[in-house]
Amino acid sequence: MTWLIVEDDPDIRNFVQMVVTVWGEKPLPFPDGRTAWAWLDSVENGTYQGELPELALMDIRMPGYTGDEIAARIRQTEALKHIPIILMTAFTLSESEVAEMQKRAGFDHLINKPLPELDRLQQLLYSVRDRRKAQSGAAQAAAAAEGPAEPKPIKIKVSSKRKTGTHAKPSTPSKSETKP
Repeated sequence: MTWLIVEDDPDIRNFVQMVVTVWGEKPLPFPDGRTAWAWLDSVENGTYQGELPELALMDIRMPGYTGDEIAARIRQTEALKHIPIILMTAFTLSESEVAEMQKRAGFDHLINKPLPELDRLQQLLYSVRDRRKAQSGAAQAAAAAEGPAEPKPIKIKVSSKRKTGTHAKPSTPSKSETKP
């Protein structure tokens, strides 16, 4: 599975890439928000030919676009809107700041830096991934259970009046049309 990694600190980015590779995942790394944003452009316009990620792990504060801005865009990108998004930060955020950001950006989980020990990090990332998959699966099952949407009736206005020439005025029936 491919994992999107957006982190401006090269040491953290390289470490995370190495770790997810050991776990059997394929990293898709970007060094900042600008390059990740440009990649999203290529996904949206259909020019990206690689494998799409099944999870995103991103720093919040970095040059260019921030992780929460990228997360919000991912949620608006049809091909990616279902993937789990985990944000990372070295900054302390209040519960209300996290809740507001989560509502605006639609991310699934926030990890504080320094990152947890490897076993805990792996458990956390996979549990977020599995929870998102279960939610997506339940939503798809509910949509399928509802069945196809009822077709809406098409209203067509039919006029019995005839038009003559280029005028839209009703014509008077000819004598031959009024005879029994």
